Amino acid sequence: MTLPIQGHSFLFRLWLSIACTFLVVVFWPDGAFSNVQASVTGAAAFGVAALPPPALTPAPAAAAAAGSTAVAPPAKVARADGRTENWAVEPSHVDAETPNLGRVVNESGAMRAICPSTEEVKCSHTDKQQRSIAVVIVGLRERLLFNKTLEHVIRRSIEEGFVVHVYMALVDKGNGAHWRPERKRGIEDPMFSNLSHSAFQQRLSQWVRQAGGCLMCVLNYPGSEPVEPLPTGGDMDGRLTQYLPRSSKIGRNVLRTLGSRETLWNVTLENEKQLGRNYTLAMWTRPDSYWFGNITSPADLLSKNHSSTTVWTQDCKSAAGLNDKSAILGRQAAGIMFKAYSRFYNTKSITRYFRGRMANAERYLMAVATEGRLQVERLKFWSLPNSDGMLLASGKVCFIVLYWCPASGIKRPNMCPNDSKNKRR
Repeated sequence: MTLPIQGHSFLFRLWLSIACTFLVVVFWPDGAFSNVQASVTGAAAFGVAALPPPALTPAPAAAAAAGSTAVAPPAKVARADGRTENWAVEPSHVDAETPNLGRVVNESGAMRAICPSTEEVKCSHTDKQQRSIAVVIVGLRERLLFNKTLEHVIRRSIEEGFVVHVYMALVDKGNGAHWRPERKRGIEDPMFSNLSHSAFQQRLSQWVRQAGGCLMCVLNYPGSEPVEPLPTGGDMDGRLTQYLPRSSKIGRNVLRTLGSRETLWNVTLENEKQLGRNYTLAMWTRPDSYWFGNITSPADLLSKNHSSTTVWTQDCKSAAGLNDKSAILGRQAAGIMFKAYSRFYNTKSITRYFRGRMANAERYLMAVATEGRLQVERLKFWSLPNSDGMLLASGKVCFIVLYWCPASGIKRPNMCPNDSKNKRR
């Protein structure tokens, strides 16, 4: 049947649309349609559907181990005080590329974090001359939006010739204390919600490898991480006065975040010894950081003066301190900033000058950086283009208005429903 174009434009367009759809579905190569779908979905940051699994072509630096093996060597326990202990790991038959990447055990009422050695994580062994980045992600598992971190942080760094090692500490279920009431509407990504810890680790490891990186450790806490008792007296209650940890769940959650970062940093220090090299840069970010574009060039940051002692963060939402959402750190700076938890408990670690000026996490971290004589460089939005995202039951990603940094060249995205009319509680 033929349709004349003139006089039947509507019928012609309808027929053409159906024909094109048929051609795409029938003749598109295997897997290609899912790649296009992932690309389109990921590109729409303003009311997107639930994030699809990443469809990335493995980067050249991605390691490929084959076969399976039993996990036999002892793992290391990383403690907040910097010490490590050997722990026996139960023999288990696992994929060689995805060993048991970490677990948390309860011993005498105290939780201990166990990460595998570099001998077990096959993808960790690369050219010692390559520059490398340790990416640390700490927070709630139910908030994890991982696709954009894979694409714009891990893959971006790999393409510049860096080795990327990822360390994660995720809490299955928090204590219900939300700094922003909008958080109550968020749901966990359905791709993760029904996975066991083992299956969850395997999925993350495969995705990180596919992006060209290596997942070194994943700690899954069933509940909130432990917080050491706070000393009494002195100026301890002069820190985080906006939400005193002694009486506020939110304040204790801040300490939990700092503590988990430090625990993972201690793992990186142990891995540096085993690998025989130091990381060139380190980075911390959050599970719910939604990236709108690539991070700035890590190579460019390293070319700057004093790069080893510099902390790079966004130039907004700093609350009179240092934006604590995502940061890139030179190697020496990382050694100081990732120890913020221990320093909090040391009443002598912050001088008298800073007492009374650490009302929140941002100001406390700024005090740590200043006390450590570090340089703080504030980057424009498009150098660290991320904001706190949240997946809604509708399948759309929204953004916390309080944390949104307005920037040129980007449309204001879909903001999360706010029952409190943007008032802090």
